Formats: sequence, C-alpha cells, structure tokens
Amino acid sequence: MFEIAIVTEKNEKDFFQAALNIYENDENWVAPLNGDVLGFFYSGNKLREKKCNFQLWVLYKNKIPVGRISAFLPVKKPKSNEIKAGGIGFFDCINSQEAANMLFDVAIDWLKAENMQAVDANTVPGENFNHWGVLVDGFIPQAYGMPYNKEYYKELFENYGFQNYFEQYSYHIDLQKPFPQRHIDFAQRVIDSGDFDFKHLDFKQTDKFVDDVTLVFNEVWSYFHADHTKVERKEFEKMFKAMKPIVNPKLVWFVYKDGRPIGMEVCLPDLNQVIKPFKGKLNLFNSLKLVSKIKKVKRARVIVFGVHPDYQRIGVTHALYVKMLGGLREAGVTELEMSWVGDYNQAVNRIYRYLGNSHLAKTHITYRYMIDKNCKFERFTNEKQEN
Repeated sequence: MFEIAIVTEKNEKDFFQAALNIYENDENWVAPLNGDVLGFFYSGNKLREKKCNFQLWVLYKNKIPVGRISAFLPVKKPKSNEIKAGGIGFFDCINSQEAANMLFDVAIDWLKAENMQAVDANTVPGENFNHWGVLVDGFIPQAYGMPYNKEYYKELFENYGFQNYFEQYSYHIDLQKPFPQRHIDFAQRVIDSGDFDFKHLDFKQTDKFVDDVTLVFNEVWSYFHADHTKVERKEFEKMFKAMKPIVNPKLVWFVYKDGRPIGMEVCLPDLNQVIKPFKGKLNLFNSLKLVSKIKKVKRARVIVFGVHPDYQRIGVTHALYVKMLGGLREAGVTELEMSWVGDYNQAVNRIYRYLGNSHLAKTHITYRYMIDKNCKFERFTNEKQEN
C-alpha cells in the first residue's frame, strides 16, 4: 500500500505536494516557501551543491504523496564526550502510525549507517531560529518560521519511541495593551543615562551590521548555550541578503557600550499573513506581491533577542525592548510573538510571564530518539546558564 522513494530532482515536487495534501483543509497552516526549505540543504547556486550531508524521502499511498521526511548529519562536529545526534526535519504524514513508522525507519536507518547515536526531531541543519520542534499545544496560525503540524503528530512520535528532549514556549504580546509602567520607567532611566548607545539597522552600513551581528551572537550566545559553536560571518551575510527585502530597519536594534555591541534584537514581520495563497511558490508575481503587502502586516516575530549577561540586571534588556516597541508601533504592528524560549531558560520565561500583556500561546517539543540503546537518554539542560 505504501511506498517510499528518495527525493531527486525528478520527484522533488512531490516532497512539497505531500504537505499540501496533508494540510489541504487546515486553515491554520501556511506552506513554507519551497526555496527556504531547500535552502537548508542546498547552496543557492545553479549547481545545487549540498550544504550538509542529508537525504530526503517522500511516502506514497497509491502513488499519491502522503508523507515526507528529511534526515541530516550535524553541521557542528560533536565533541568527543558528546552523543552523536543527527536530525530529522520537515516530517509530515497522514494520520497513520504505519506510515509514520516507515518514514522514521528509513531516516533512522540512514542516520545509523552514518554512526549517529541519537536523532532529534523536528529540527533543521544549523541554527534553531526556524522550523524547530513539534507543535503540541496552541494549534493556531503560526508566524513564519514557526512549525505547525497536526495534533496527532505528538502521538506518532511518542508511539515510535521519541522522548521529550526539551520544550519550547512561545509568548504572544498584545501591543494594544499597556506594559507595566514600572518596566517602562526602568527602561527609560537606562536610555536617558547616556551610558549606552542604541541604534537601529541602517542599510547604508550593511557591513557594520553584519559585523555587529556576528560579534554579538558569538559572544553573547556562548554564555547561554554550553554547546554553542562560533557562526562564521559569511553565514550572517547570507541571512541578511535573504531577509533584506522584508526587513524594517526600525525593528532591528543594537545596544553599544563604549562603541562595542553588547546586545541586539531582530524582529521580522510575519510573512505568513501574506504568503498563504502562494502555496510555497515564490515566483516573480508572488515576490512583487510580498514586497507590496509586507508593510501592512500586523504581526511580527522576534527572531533573536540577547544582551550580554554583565548588563542584564541593570535594565539594558528592558531598554532594548522599549526601543523595539517604538519601531513596532510606528509600523502599525499590534501583535508580537516572542519565540521561542526553552523550558530550561527559567529567567527569560519569568520575564515574559510577568510582562502584564503577554500569554503563553503555544508549546513545541524537540524530541530525541536513542539509536544506540547503550547511550542514556537525558533531557537537555543549559548547564552553563544553571551553574
């Protein structure tokens, strides 16, 4: 009844058609742009060179695409004492445990042959900004980059033997409601002190923007993630080129101390409010439509937000947030998604819970499956932050 095939250029369209078939009548789902999906695996040139070691499959039932899955090796080389964990991503499947098991089996067999000891799902190669986790609560329209799936996916994963590696919480903020005045006053005192400089993105200084993003991300994020690996400048340069047409400069802010960047936030308008009719295809007509309508989008998503820990307790985080709010209100944005925060990050979860106009809108789970049964499963914990 079911057949699985490796994805090639000849049947690549079926990899995307599988998802379109599964979510055909689901008003909450928006197809990710096909080019963005392939961009995790292939370089952007015509040679379609692989960016990582991966494989894609599509599942057919009576020759109709009804499921898909990707498997890939870690982009970052594991340390000698770390479990070798590969990844599964862009899993979509009809409500059939048999079908799901076939997809999981073929992906895990491939990873096992590559000497992986575990597999994490749903994930993507590289950083975890987008398309990460399995939605288990909050089945509402997602912002672009946040995974949406059917409610039965949780059962498909857990019945197979995947375990809860960590949970991801996304808070939504109603910008039409006031923030606690004490938070605003606290932030304003920091801004007025003159001890720090706050600047938003300037397209005329692209090179400086990329330099500052690279420095802040690699310096600040290493404090919060014990397994952080340096990201090369060229990767951020590629990201900036890709998102430049949709970026509002006043939604991207940096904070400096004595000329050195110590924090940043990057907020993007929610493309999903525009691209739903595209069904994943970004041709010339759709591109023009996207650019023309992006300024009317009323929801935005914070992709990155971080301040060096030496400056968090004195209100720099609050001040950076207030600067971002000014840009959001100027752009007419009424809803902000703060996504996502791991369950292990108690400090940030506490901040979001007590903003006064925020609520926990959805929960995703990153699952782990132990391929090597001799390896012990342990939930993820951010050791560097907890010590």
